[in-house]
Amino acid sequence: MSSASEADSQGVAAGAATLRSGRGHVRAAFEDPLSALPETARKLLVASKEIIANDGFAALTLNSVSSASGENKAMISYYFGNKAGLIAAVLDSVIHDEYIASKDRMKDVDAKRRTQRLVEEMRRMDAAVEEFRVFFELLPHVLRDETLRRRIALLYTWYWSVKLEWLGVISPSRGLEDPELLGLAQILSAVIDGLAIQAAIDPGLDLANPYRVFYKMLQGAGFTLPDGKTGGGGPDAGGA
Repeated sequence: MSSASEADSQGVAAGAATLRSGRGHVRAAFEDPLSALPETARKLLVASKEIIANDGFAALTLNSVSSASGENKAMISYYFGNKAGLIAAVLDSVIHDEYIASKDRMKDVDAKRRTQRLVEEMRRMDAAVEEFRVFFELLPHVLRDETLRRRIALLYTWYWSVKLEWLGVISPSRGLEDPELLGLAQILSAVIDGLAIQAAIDPGLDLANPYRVFYKMLQGAGFTLPDGKTGGGGPDAGGA
């Protein structure tokens, strides 16, 4: 990864992001809800996600977004630069607000209930089936684009930091430097993504069962939540 990419990654973990740059182009701070974006930019993003979810990536054109949003096509260039910039913004916005809300819900959870609430928040993520469908529809296309691959990598860094906040780690950026905590955050993401794929394939799939089993696995492994004050703790060494 280039030094510039490393700086971006550190910025995501530390909560740094730019709201506005260049000729009006916008990028939502990861820590901000999408409502922080100008209304026109929000409408363009919502329309883009609906097109992808309903008709697939091939249906996403500047004309289709303009028509679905009711906004002038020039506004796409103004806010996102080009189609690639729009796609990057769509990636940023997928299940974004769900993560923001989850951070607030987990802030004052009692330590004794944190493992249970952790699994509940993971289930909330997988409930956003339409959002995940957009992500999975985009994934094969963006993986062929180096810039967008890096963008996904930054997104996952933010996803991991949010999961450490769920766990009670006060300084997620420092927590990501701990191999044990980073590994745990990556596993939690893998569980969410894996079950989301299955739910996208079969919308009637009951995810209560796998999450119930996952909760028992955490308990059976002697799972210990991190100490939020120090960022230490994590999975019990004896149970790993």
